[in-house]
Amino acid sequence: MADEVVVFGRRFTVTVEGPDADRRYSATIREIATGRLLTRAPVRGRSASDAWQRALEVAHNLLGIERLQEIVVEVAGELAPGASVQLEEDARTIRADLAGPWRLAVPLAFDRELVYDPAFEPESARPLIWAHLRTHLRPEGS
Repeated sequence: MADEVVVFGRRFTVTVEGPDADRRYSATIREIATGRLLTRAPVRGRSASDAWQRALEVAHNLLGIERLQEIVVEVAGELAPGASVQLEEDARTIRADLAGPWRLAVPLAFDRELVYDPAFEPESARPLIWAHLRTHLRPEGS
């Protein structure tokens, strides 16, 4: 079964297949406009509904990170020309750091739960991102 969904204003197709030999279902989520798969491997679940729900949750999480990254990249482009933004995450935190001619003395950090919250608006974090970069931005080698 394939369903069309909208996540953060972008359209996706969620396709569920199964059950497989392990009686598990697999779901993939693909952006309609670009054809890009959001995950390298299908999301699995014990039922078709479970796999579908998990795929939608993964989409919200990944797109939440992408939306935040877009703002960080924009601000870094203004304040640190030539720098590239690198995101890292662990169980609790998503951190942004810079590479190239600029670095951050203290990486920018966000609680994962905040970023994963469907109500989170990354644009509202722009002033915080701006202030953090202005405070902790250093030329590489200093």
